[in-house]
Amino acid sequence: MRPSLTPPPASKKSSRVKKKGLPAWAWVLIALLGLAIAVILSPIFAVLFLIVLITGIVGLVRSRPTWLRFRSRKAAGWVTAIAAVGLLLTGNVANAMLNSQRAPETTATAETPVAFAPQATSTPTAAVRTPSATPTSSPTPTPTPTPTPTPTPTETPVEVQSVKSGDTIVTSEGTVRLIGIEIPEKGEWGYDQAKKKLTAFLAGGAVTLLAVDGLGDTDADGNLLRYARVNGKDAGAYLLRTGWAAAGDDGSHPLQAKYIDSDEAHDMPAKPKPKPKPKPKPEPKTDPRFGTCKEAIASGYGDYRSGVDPEYDWYQDRDHDGIVCER
Repeated sequence: MRPSLTPPPASKKSSRVKKKGLPAWAWVLIALLGLAIAVILSPIFAVLFLIVLITGIVGLVRSRPTWLRFRSRKAAGWVTAIAAVGLLLTGNVANAMLNSQRAPETTATAETPVAFAPQATSTPTAAVRTPSATPTSSPTPTPTPTPTPTPTPTETPVEVQSVKSGDTIVTSEGTVRLIGIEIPEKGEWGYDQAKKKLTAFLAGGAVTLLAVDGLGDTDADGNLLRYARVNGKDAGAYLLRTGWAAAGDDGSHPLQAKYIDSDEAHDMPAKPKPKPKPKPKPEPKTDPRFGTCKEAIASGYGDYRSGVDPEYDWYQDRDHDGIVCER
């Protein structure tokens, strides 16, 4: 029997051709490439998404087919929503790209110093002198030390509880004696006047206290040494101007010279002279007083009328006619 020359049929396994897919790294590379293209072309995509969004909104509002030819209202809604999301993403990416490009230009402009060329002055040729061969050494300038700024003292707001005298007050911070002034002693002329003036001055607004460095915080009696101010005006300077205080000896303080000048320019008001006592009224002259009208008449006195003669009250008016000791 002759062998068949027809080749045997191919098996099902050999007929299937195995198709190999792209490796994972190729997909990652394609994704990165697509992302880079999308970022670069984000302004263009943003414009396209904007056009699609406007067209979708118009179609949904008018319920008419637009140039996109949506088959259904649902499809138009989905396309419009996707266009809105795409516009938001691509718009943010494009904005970030523009800002990143402007930032280096702004920084470079701000950091580049502007050089100003000195102005050249024309000098006549004849006036130019040839420098001498021996150079003259210029003295080195001595650097001037920068003064240290003096700190500004801080004022402390307080509440005045009472005024003890013309230079001492009781506050919420404690008992305070005004720096640099003196007032008359208690019982002397000017003590009460200074107290009244200081009381009226402190009632004019918010009171603040100011300490002086180097003078000491308290005096020998434990009172705080402070300047007192009302609306920025110094209480000690005010009392010196009124004449009810004098410049004191509390040591050196910032307003010492001003206080001394004010003390010399303003004298204390003079004590008024006491009013003279009124002279007693002279007693009216009366006749001698007798035991009875008979005795008065016998001595040559009489006829005393009620309301006229004080002697009327000395005797008894028996007939009640307003006359006694009738002669």
